[in-house]
Amino acid sequence: MVETDITSAPPVYCAHYVERKKRRCKLTPLKHSTYCAEHAAHHVDTANADQIPCPLDPAHFISRSKLEQHLKVCNARKYDHSSQPYFKENVNVPPPHEIRTLKREPLSKLSIQELIDTCLELIKYGAISKICELKDTEPVSDEDIDHYRPLFQKGDKVGSSALRHATQQVALVNTLAEFQKSISTDTSLSDTCFVELGAGSGKLSQWFHHKVNDSFFVLVDRQMCRKKADGYFKKQKSNFVRLKMDIKDIDVGGVPDLDKYPKKICFACKHLCGGATDMALVSAVQSAQLRETTVLIALCCHHLCSWDLYTGKDYFIKHFKPQQFYTLSSLSAWATCFKLETMQIDDKEVLKNVIQKYQNNPESFIQGEHLVLDRNLQWYIGRCAKNVLNDGRAQFMLNNGFRVQFYRYVNVSISPENTSLLCFKSAAT
Repeated sequence: MVETDITSAPPVYCAHYVERKKRRCKLTPLKHSTYCAEHAAHHVDTANADQIPCPLDPAHFISRSKLEQHLKVCNARKYDHSSQPYFKENVNVPPPHEIRTLKREPLSKLSIQELIDTCLELIKYGAISKICELKDTEPVSDEDIDHYRPLFQKGDKVGSSALRHATQQVALVNTLAEFQKSISTDTSLSDTCFVELGAGSGKLSQWFHHKVNDSFFVLVDRQMCRKKADGYFKKQKSNFVRLKMDIKDIDVGGVPDLDKYPKKICFACKHLCGGATDMALVSAVQSAQLRETTVLIALCCHHLCSWDLYTGKDYFIKHFKPQQFYTLSSLSAWATCFKLETMQIDDKEVLKNVIQKYQNNPESFIQGEHLVLDRNLQWYIGRCAKNVLNDGRAQFMLNNGFRVQFYRYVNVSISPENTSLLCFKSAAT
């Protein structure tokens, strides 16, 4: 009898033809059907006659028999928090600036000369903060990882993406400890309320809990996601609350049970994209009026920044024209769009030479109707753009009485978004 190697069998795909991609859908069909769950309701298929569009979001389909259960967990479900003490509409939106709305334009709309001039200005500004020193967090050791090994998901392997994310979580926990020592404040995190805005699954709070388990954790996100840390907190019988709402509307001071932790609050946030970071900073400034407040934010996704939400407007217009804001926001993406292992960003001499070449003769980089830059130079310009936007935020926190420090919490090989913003303000100041 000849055995069949099932691993060599061709994959079975959904029969739906995706016109936009000129190919069939690559999702797995439902049992007893030729279509996946997403496309079954688009086709006459007796085996899936009960597939109906979700009443909350018609973009996806669910089984009619599971409708009631689905509506309880659907990401499109709206939660009404308006009657709750922690809800204040737009409480974390920065006040309007005299320069109101700016229009976001793609880089392709800029003239070559405008792009050349903006890149020259960014190089002149530099990739090193003008507000405060950029410190390096001590590298994460194997012992650090082993300490948090119980938090790994079953099946996670060393060297996997799970380890890469774990390294970042440990590094952020260590960065907070280093920052507290540097400002000579109480390094104990006991009886602290941790607020994770844009929490997603809540993994960062989970890692902090493993270090300090006698604290209160507030997880806020406007969407639900799978593999949440909530199960971990319940199993540990921890004091935590998850709120599905927009960051712009949460008054952290009104969160239930927060009065049990009257002294210290820590905003610990990772992957707060664009304007969400700015709203988190506003929330921290308001919190500091009542409690000792610490902020730890892993900065990222500057290409999603919004002028209306950006907290560093005054600082920005001292160094650049307001109309350049969205240009810098777009250019910041150059710092994350390359495979860095194939580049020479660690070779300072190579980088110095290409920068000097551009400053001396930028026109030599013009090819036809395009500005074609060396990718090492592009990466550097992207870092400069991020630095400008970060400095504006740091200045905003300084203006509100916070002590501020930037940390490079992991090597760029682990994450190109490797800068964190640390802030502290005691309740008395």
